[in-house]
Amino acid sequence: MSEIPRDRFGNPHAPGLPYARGAIITSTQDDLRKLRRAWALIEARVRKDGADAIFNFTGLERGLSTAPSELPFLDDDVAPALYGERVRALALEHLGGQPERHDVMLFNRMTAATLATHLVLVRPGDTVIGVSPSYTHPTVVRSAALVGARFVETVGADAFAHALSREERVGLVVLDPARGEL
Repeated sequence: MSEIPRDRFGNPHAPGLPYARGAIITSTQDDLRKLRRAWALIEARVRKDGADAIFNFTGLERGLSTAPSELPFLDDDVAPALYGERVRALALEHLGGQPERHDVMLFNRMTAATLATHLVLVRPGDTVIGVSPSYTHPTVVRSAALVGARFVETVGADAFAHALSREERVGLVVLDPARGEL
């Protein structure tokens, strides 16, 4: 039986998560309550002082500034209908693909892109190595499991080098951006 992973303070990771829960945020329900509270504070500040009165310190930028005239093109069906074939042609040309044999797909969400990457590059029985200063995002771990790969978490260059030397069939290495320890 494998040992339960622990954070740098010795706390056991919560099931299915790459971090430990705390005494205040103990569950997904608590996470949702926390988000609702944060959203209420953000709403109050934006209504009072405007959107420029807040700043996202998470590093997870989700905003998109666009002109009103561009909004109709930001649609899951309109954009591909108008630009899909041109994007495909340019991407295949850039990547050296053959239209009768290869295809491309543009994703606007990181989770979809992570899953597609695993589906294309990783075979059952391969190893996916996550490299991060703290932990690899759960979408990487779940995508590896979905394709039948073994996931190995590494924190830091030494751990990555050790995993790379130890694993025989590395199908993918995922570099995850820095995020603070929870």
